[in-house]
Amino acid sequence: MRNLLILSVLTLFTATQLACQKGKEVTTAGGNRVINHTNLQGPKATYGNTVMISVNTWVNDSLVQSTTRDAGGPREIALPDSSQMKGKVPAVFEALLMMAKGDSVTVIQPLDSIMKKGIPKNFGEVKEIRYEVKLEDILTPEMLQKRQQEEMQKMEGVQAQGMLVAETVKTMLADYKGKKLANLKKSESGLEYVIIEQGTGAPIKEGDSVPTSYYGVRKSDGVMFDNSYDRGGPTPFNVGALIPGFNEGMKLLNRGGKALLFIPSKLGYGAQGAGADIPPNSDLVFYIDMGL
Repeated sequence: MRNLLILSVLTLFTATQLACQKGKEVTTAGGNRVINHTNLQGPKATYGNTVMISVNTWVNDSLVQSTTRDAGGPREIALPDSSQMKGKVPAVFEALLMMAKGDSVTVIQPLDSIMKKGIPKNFGEVKEIRYEVKLEDILTPEMLQKRQQEEMQKMEGVQAQGMLVAETVKTMLADYKGKKLANLKKSESGLEYVIIEQGTGAPIKEGDSVPTSYYGVRKSDGVMFDNSYDRGGPTPFNVGALIPGFNEGMKLLNRGGKALLFIPSKLGYGAQGAGADIPPNSDLVFYIDMGL
């Protein structure tokens, strides 16, 4: 009975201590005030760590920046090492060094006269900036190494796919020049095309943003001038913002579709060309693969 009483007292004492620590305001060496609303247990972020954070930045009652609103989610940053974290340290960095994974804090940074000059006058009198920060994750060296390996494997896979596409383009261009290319069609604009796969997704419309894999060669000699495979993946293209022949070709497909486009100069870069790789009045050939 006595042991149970002691255990109950210790449990109450521990809970009280944790409750007191949560929400306690601490003033950092840089003069910033930090309030930890969670005070979770576990390893703290430290110098040189790569971390994922969510931050809302407030000036008076105005939300001026938000990782969720402006960047679509948490932001990855690398904390400098200790030799670089000397002198005036950013307020959020100071707070991160006091946080464990999952912690949420409020950071209040007082503004000096120089900092106040950078605040637009429409905010009125501003004495401080408030940051609401959540430490979403601490990425260990092992996690970063694994991610790097996965990215390298993905890049190698995409580049291998690009080599297969290059062979497809070479063969189809040879068949085109030999007048043996099956299923070749021509639109009223002069665009010639072969639909390899129509695609099972939604029809592609003007103004859509579509992740697009592509491989472009000059029609005259088959020399590649640009492709997305060497860069590791599709490029998001806005339909209507590209050369006319490419725009038209995209709209012939549904999402997930593939086609080979034979784009005459007038539907490409015309008399001006495009740099050293696309001379004036060049006819072009594009293999396109539209993402879902």
